[in-house]
Amino acid sequence: MTTPGDSELRRRLQAQWEEAVEDWIAHDQAVRTDFLDDWVLDALGEVAGRRVLDIGCGEGRFCRVLAGLGAEVTGLDLTAGLIDRARSEGSDGETYLVGDAEDLDGLGDGGFDLAVSYIVLVDVHDHRRAIEAAFRVLRPGGRLVVCNIHPMRMSQPGGWIRQGPRKLFYPVDDYMREGPREFHWWRPGFLNMHRTLSSYVSAFLDAGFVLEALHEPVPTAEQLERHPTWEDEFRAPNFIVYVLEKAGDSC
Repeated sequence: MTTPGDSELRRRLQAQWEEAVEDWIAHDQAVRTDFLDDWVLDALGEVAGRRVLDIGCGEGRFCRVLAGLGAEVTGLDLTAGLIDRARSEGSDGETYLVGDAEDLDGLGDGGFDLAVSYIVLVDVHDHRRAIEAAFRVLRPGGRLVVCNIHPMRMSQPGGWIRQGPRKLFYPVDDYMREGPREFHWWRPGFLNMHRTLSSYVSAFLDAGFVLEALHEPVPTAEQLERHPTWEDEFRAPNFIVYVLEKAGDSC
């Protein structure tokens, strides 16, 4: 049952993205382009000729990467301004839709070989509905790759505990109390949803997915040379990648 508090939280989760369109488009995406993309693409496997759904595609950056590799890509996002930008920069191999990750309404059952959720579930009010919807639109044997902020980083929005400029440790507290947290990573007062690792894994399994792999990405030596501050990724995991399969014939 949806409560008045749930409705207000949903509105805020959506409205903050509507207000942040231009900020997001201008935001430095190096952590994705120079680091996480490699992990997500490796988890997806061969995409050429595959029907791929990018759930929460934003301005379509990763859709364009997938289309460049030969995929037939559909990108979906609830923020109309981001979809407008995606359409303006897209190619013939890309389709963009305004829609909700929690239901994927308008997308038929079993229509995709692959789906990706690229740091989106932290923005979703009901992650279980979103995971069930992703399961529905994949064909048997289809794969869902979820890249997300690591639950260990989501419990405390304050960031590293410091002694002067030195980072002592990253705190984990109130971990089992799930719900919204206000972060200041890229935009002041931005709301994300904290959930435990067990909540995510249980939701994947309850939806019918098989967990094929789970990764906690770290940068390569070459990436560290370009971005020395990413050494932090070896101290406290910042991201997590779940590789999931809908039971059936393999992709």
